[in-house]
Amino acid sequence: MFSSPALAAGPWKGKIIDIETKGPLEGAVVLAVWERVYRTPAGPNSYFYEAKETLTDKEGRFEISAYSPINLLPIISYIRGPSFTFFKPGYLSLSSVDFGEFFLEGAREAPLERKEIGGKIYRLAPGILELPRLETREERIISLNSVEGFPIGYAPAHKIRKLLELIDMENKKLGFRR
Repeated sequence: MFSSPALAAGPWKGKIIDIETKGPLEGAVVLAVWERVYRTPAGPNSYFYEAKETLTDKEGRFEISAYSPINLLPIISYIRGPSFTFFKPGYLSLSSVDFGEFFLEGAREAPLERKEIGGKIYRLAPGILELPRLETREERIISLNSVEGFPIGYAPAHKIRKLLELIDMENKKLGFRR
């Protein structure tokens, strides 16, 4: 699904807004991660390949520049991705391989609305992601835990610096770090 040249090439552009106020969310991290998947007799094994991250601007807009991974050994491996992570302290965080198509130029994906943590709803339409504010400490902890698994344990720290800074900020607000 995501090994098509059109999706692999990008660029990916969009806007992140508050689901209630429709106001832009400045300073949210948008992270795209690609992985190399090796074909083995025991099944596929995937490893980090590349990551690109950016922050949303004052209008909540972001852009991940075009990128075409090079795979010199297509018989034994392929490149999958990108998968996207969206993180803003105090808001629902999301990670999925299904979001990339919504942020390609000319996207015609059908808008969707999904429930996540404690019934929190987010909306996704071509070029726009609407995130709900998290009201309780428990919601914030669950959301933080969801992003700390992937891509934190997967991508090298120097490739996800902005995400790590915001996670550290959220951990401090929640009293987990000083």
